[in-house]
Amino acid sequence: MSALEDREQVFLRRIDREKRARQQAEQILNEKSKELWNTNQKLQQINEQLDQMVKIRTSELEIAKTNAELESLAHKNAKERFQLAMRATSAGVWERNIDEDAWYFSERLIALFGYSREELLFGFKNLSFIHNEDKKPLLHVLKNHFRNGKAFDFECRVLTSEGRYKWFWIVGQAVWNDRGEVVRIAGSFSDIDERVENSKLVEKMAHYDHLTMVPNRVLYNQELDIALSLADNEQSHLAVILIDLNDFKQVNDTLGHCAGDHLLQHIANQFKLSIAESDIVARLGGDEFSIVLTNIANRQAVVTKCEQLLEIISRPFYYQKNLITPKISMGIALYPEFGMTRDELMVNADLAMYKAKGEKHMGSGFLFCEQEHINKNMERTELSSELCKAITQNEFFMHFQPIIDLSNGEVAFAEALIRWKHTNKGVLLPEKFISIAEDSGLITRLGKLSIELVAKQIDRMMAAKRLQKLTINISPSHFLSQSFMEDLKEILSVYPKMSSFITIEITEVVFLLNMEVAKKTVIELHDMGITISLDDFGTGYSSFKYLQQLPIDVIKLDCSFIAELDIDPSHRNIASTIIELAHSLEIKVIAEGVETNSQLVFLQDHHCDFAQGSYFFKPLSVIDFLHMQRCISLPAK
Repeated sequence: MSALEDREQVFLRRIDREKRARQQAEQILNEKSKELWNTNQKLQQINEQLDQMVKIRTSELEIAKTNAELESLAHKNAKERFQLAMRATSAGVWERNIDEDAWYFSERLIALFGYSREELLFGFKNLSFIHNEDKKPLLHVLKNHFRNGKAFDFECRVLTSEGRYKWFWIVGQAVWNDRGEVVRIAGSFSDIDERVENSKLVEKMAHYDHLTMVPNRVLYNQELDIALSLADNEQSHLAVILIDLNDFKQVNDTLGHCAGDHLLQHIANQFKLSIAESDIVARLGGDEFSIVLTNIANRQAVVTKCEQLLEIISRPFYYQKNLITPKISMGIALYPEFGMTRDELMVNADLAMYKAKGEKHMGSGFLFCEQEHINKNMERTELSSELCKAITQNEFFMHFQPIIDLSNGEVAFAEALIRWKHTNKGVLLPEKFISIAEDSGLITRLGKLSIELVAKQIDRMMAAKRLQKLTINISPSHFLSQSFMEDLKEILSVYPKMSSFITIEITEVVFLLNMEVAKKTVIELHDMGITISLDDFGTGYSSFKYLQQLPIDVIKLDCSFIAELDIDPSHRNIASTIIELAHSLEIKVIAEGVETNSQLVFLQDHHCDFAQGSYFFKPLSVIDFLHMQRCISLPAK
């Protein structure tokens, strides 16, 4: 190989080496460029993140700045609102800074109390303006507050600069430091005087009778329980007196309800003026009052007080030119002899009052509860529980008392009188159970049973004795009930001839209780051909207007007049007048309760139509009635 060729080979190898070196350099450059690009990318991401963080932080700073400005504004507004509230609120605010020994009193507090700041400071430090009765309870409330930390409130009386105590509501709260020391205490006073006074008024209205302004039944019960507790502790005696006005309804009906109200007020005032401060007077409702005499020495002391009350109450007084003479009935139960509890004393006093009221024809009066009253009430309660069963089992039967025609001595009528054949007590008369039936609501059932018992005997008795009528007594409550006519028509549907042979006997009470219903029923009975008899005429509210306005066929002259004919001229005058007036209205008269020959002669002399009583016959059983003589001999005129 020539030297030229060698040089060419060397040149080519050099070029090849440079080419490979260039390729390696380009490869290295490419790799470095990629690394640099990656690094730039990372730097760019970092920069973006930093920019975002800067933005977020800047935003947070802006928000913080805004919040700080708002908080500053809110604090300023709150302070202004607090100051405004202090001026506007009805409560007076106070504060004590213990660390600085400084006091703050709002303008409202100063206005409420009427004191200067110096006077308020003295009053707060010494509680000198707090009512003496309220100081100890207030200190107790504060002591509990410092112990438990809960906000305190208290109602008390504060002496204002006007010189009178007013009710305030105190609310307060203390503040403690980290060492548990009280560093500040603040609170407010709210004027609640009007609310407290209104509350007292409402309470009084709830416990006092609005008409007479004496305690009502609610307060009476509370005061009587307290009096009984004191009497038990002191081993003393007291008397419970129940009082009922006699003829109060008559005052209302004749003079009006305003007169009745005035009478109640008059009675209450007299009672209040007549009793001791420790005694109790109350209106229990309607025309019923009660007086409790405490610390009584003996029974005679109660008698003396009751006589004094009767004398004072019975004094006549005028109401709009009308003279009113009050009359009362009083029942007395002594503690502890006739009751250890309120209920026992009230029940026993009521028993005595009921008995006293039964004698109201004698005017005002009082009775003590006695053991016999309690025994009778126990018997009455026992009979009341047995009466329903007795009606269901038909333990009743009829006796018949003949009524004599005074023109010829013949038995013209017979009055049907119900009897109860009691399992243990034997035969009971109506006065033992009729009032019980009325009180228990059983009177309509018993009344219907009475009519049925008469209906079953009527054909037999009429045929045997040729009677004109059988009389059936109907109580006022039964007569005025809706069921009366329904019961009667139901029985007449079974015994259709009965309407011609019965007389329905009622008392004047039916007209007093419900004139409209009574009048309607009397007219309906008359249209059915049933005779109407008015019993007990001459007693109570007897009035001839009933005889003039209604189809009354017969009146019965009350036995109380007949019993006094021999000894009381006024009764003879009344009896003769009633007979004469009744005849002028073409109404027959039956005299009941005839017991003596002289009574019979008087009735004959004054042309009384009929008579009944023990002088002729006592009530007879059906058998005895059927076997009696139909005609008796009368004294010759």
